[in-house]
Amino acid sequence: MMQSPATYLPVPELASKTLACAVIKQALADALNPTQPANVRRDAFEFLSGDDWYRRWCSMAGLKPVRLISRREAA
Repeated sequence: MMQSPATYLPVPELASKTLACAVIKQALADALNPTQPANVRRDAFEFLSGDDWYRRWCSMAGLKPVRLISRREAA
């Protein structure tokens, strides 16, 4: 019995969404981990405050690019 093509995501699309979610998750972990070096935390905060790369990764993940951290906290 054949399945409808709409039932499953093509592997490349699934892989890119999985990678995009992993990138966002890692940024959250980096931003919230007090043992990370200051420059890593700063970069993660800037990313999560809605920079261009964050919006691109959200788009790839199929997520609405809502800031997870305010720009004031990223400063």
